[in-house]
Amino acid sequence: MTISKSSFIKKYQEKILEPNLNIDDAIAYAFKLTDEYGINKINQAICEASVKFGISEELLIEKINDASFILNERKYHEWRRKS
Repeated sequence: MTISKSSFIKKYQEKILEPNLNIDDAIAYAFKLTDEYGINKINQAICEASVKFGISEELLIEKINDASFILNERKYHEWRRKS
């Protein structure tokens, strides 16, 4: 069993991590760290972002992999390039 899948860790996360509305900030921070560390350490960047913003890693990964998130980010950055 890996550490990230243990029931102790999950229960600890449920007690410590409260819902936080800064998911977009956490994702932006994770991508910033990924730029610094390199793509090979994206999991480390997500882990650090989850700790800093008090959001579970699973939630961040789910949000990053969500098709609507990718589409919204693409539209946002295309809009910024045009203006």
